[in-house]
Amino acid sequence: TANPQKSQDPGALTGLARAALSRAIVQSIFGAAPTLSVMTLDPKMEQILLNSLRQSQQLGAGDEGLVVEPGLAERLLRSLTDAVQKMEVAGKPAVLLVSPVLRNALAKLLRQSVNDLHVLSYAEIPEDKQITIEAALG
Repeated sequence: TANPQKSQDPGALTGLARAALSRAIVQSIFGAAPTLSVMTLDPKMEQILLNSLRQSQQLGAGDEGLVVEPGLAERLLRSLTDAVQKMEVAGKPAVLLVSPVLRNALAKLLRQSVNDLHVLSYAEIPEDKQITIEAALG
């Protein structure tokens, strides 16, 4: 259930709705496949992005504002683009699996740069699905 104090927060509401619709979201991307091939963030990269998101929120940017140092953004995009191309060549959908806290901000940031990329949070993966990590980005 949502925290009553945050019930008006669009980011929190989106996360709750996506978690409730997780089976339909995953099926629309992967069909009925029991194993999902995904990309994840390298733990160091994920921590850097989490810290950046926290700083952005403290500055009043909200849940959607992820301010990333240009060199780091370029490195992430290059790594992501290479991994997406490899997944496409293998006939797999391009899916980046991230922390629920990062999902909205990363989806917004990456949507502009990478076509056909799906950004999912761990909370959106149904319990009966297995995950295969194809690449750790960072």
